[in-house]
Amino acid sequence: MERTCVGCRQRSSRVELIRVVQKAKFLVFDSTKSLPGRGAWLHPVTNCLELAISRKAFNRALKLTEQIDTSGLIFTTEQAETMLANK
Repeated sequence: MERTCVGCRQRSSRVELIRVVQKAKFLVFDSTKSLPGRGAWLHPVTNCLELAISRKAFNRALKLTEQIDTSGLIFTTEQAETMLANK
């Protein structure tokens, strides 16, 4: 099953992407890809994350009306690889 990265807008399989969901007033990574609610999909690279934040893509993808805190969405390459390995 393919999903679209909210950063670069490229389609990739679900196992290659990280899911992001809203939890309270924050955005968090859903490493299990099973948290309830609407999710946005993102490649595990900094460039895609920066593009998504600058384009306010999370607000559109998650259908949010208010500005959401994205400060918790910083990851290193090692963290991204770990999240993908725990499919």
